[in-house]
Amino acid sequence: MFKKPSTIKVKVDKSHLFTLGEKMYRESIEFIRELVNNAYDADATAIQIAITNDQITVEDDGSGMNEKGLEQFFTIGSEEKRIRSISPRFGRKRIGQFGIGKFSALALADQFIVQSVKGKYKYSVIFNRANWKNDSNWELPIKTEESSPLDKEGTKIILDNLTKKISINEVEKYLKQSVPLRAKKFNLYLNNKKITAKTVAGKIFPLRIKTVYGLIEGQIILALNSGDVDEPGVECRVKQVFIKRDLFGLDKKYHQGYQRICGYINADFLPLISSRSDFIIDDPKYKLFCQIITAELDKILQDLKKQKENKNIQKITKELQQTMQQIKQALQLNPDFVPQGRAIARLKKGGRKKIAASALMAQNKNTGNKTAESSAETKQHKQEDIDKTKKDEEQEKIEAKPLVMKRIRLQKFGVTCSIVSLGVGGPETISQGNAIYINLDHPLYQSSGKNRDLLNRHLLRLITQEIVLMKKLKITARDAFDWQSKLLTDALNLD
Repeated sequence: MFKKPSTIKVKVDKSHLFTLGEKMYRESIEFIRELVNNAYDADATAIQIAITNDQITVEDDGSGMNEKGLEQFFTIGSEEKRIRSISPRFGRKRIGQFGIGKFSALALADQFIVQSVKGKYKYSVIFNRANWKNDSNWELPIKTEESSPLDKEGTKIILDNLTKKISINEVEKYLKQSVPLRAKKFNLYLNNKKITAKTVAGKIFPLRIKTVYGLIEGQIILALNSGDVDEPGVECRVKQVFIKRDLFGLDKKYHQGYQRICGYINADFLPLISSRSDFIIDDPKYKLFCQIITAELDKILQDLKKQKENKNIQKITKELQQTMQQIKQALQLNPDFVPQGRAIARLKKGGRKKIAASALMAQNKNTGNKTAESSAETKQHKQEDIDKTKKDEEQEKIEAKPLVMKRIRLQKFGVTCSIVSLGVGGPETISQGNAIYINLDHPLYQSSGKNRDLLNRHLLRLITQEIVLMKKLKITARDAFDWQSKLLTDALNLD
């Protein structure tokens, strides 16, 4: 026969609460954030934070707490803010906490005191670390007294006998990104200095997207100068409270531009880990959020990349115009080096195979010993060569797509020049007829492009080289070098 079931008690050692409270926060000053957010939930319009060497005081003008409210304040994992998620006065979405932060506060100070005025009464609770930890009793004494005319409704929390040194600058920096400073009728002061959200000059991209889970809203800012951005990335917020800053991997995709990205995005539906310092990354809600924000950032950075390319094209065009003027000057001094427009174009377009086929036809005509069959075969080969040449021309034209849409043309000299993208492994330059295309991607161009004078000489070298090749089909290497040297000398006006 079985004995009647007995019961066992589930106990939690008080020391574990202190350990857990401390580990839930990266820094002790995060407890200050929690106190400010609690004041926000209580419809406070002004919060005064005072920090000295041995004490921190956080005082607000919110709705205050009575005995029941204080009981909720000290309840770990209270559902109160989840049940009543909207504040009664300003309709704020309550930020809410798990209530474990009180124990992290006692890693910063020996005790903290809660004083709250609500209605006609003033309530006080002293939470002393040593006394509470050593006492088997879990209750805290509460003192209730009538409020005086000088007592204003609200809550004041005092952290006494600090065990760690607190940097006021660090607190200010942290509060700027971790509390809802942009909320209406919400003012925060640190040692009598008003704390405001940092503003960055730049182009603002408003964001408001409805999803199946809820609303995503905020603004992405493309700063005018990267130096104005303390840390690049978008502030991801829940209920207007900063959780973390993220670039969503785009810093690996883009080498430039991402340093100018800042702003904030709020999505109340995002799931948080218990310390509220990060998101649950494998949750479908967070995955959708990442997908949407990544697409928006990618669009902004793509546009920025195009703008930079357009500016670069304008710069290239200006440099190329100057260089072509120098080439014009050199050709005016050396008219014998001017390419023979149509003849050169025909030779270039025809290609070597077409020239060879023409030579073969001339030879057959002179001998007169070829049969009709061989003549037909010659014609067939000729047509095949022409077709192949056309195909090669089309392929070459596709490969040489000008980045400078408006070619720089030297009138009366039959020469045009453009900057194109042929790849890092492509040639420095190619010609099609009397059109010269210079490879922007070539390492020599990239190296010389950083210096205006070097770029000018690089362009002059390549253009004079192609002009020499246009002039004669067969010349000695020495002649080619001499001609190019003469053109370069006159272009640079070195005589």
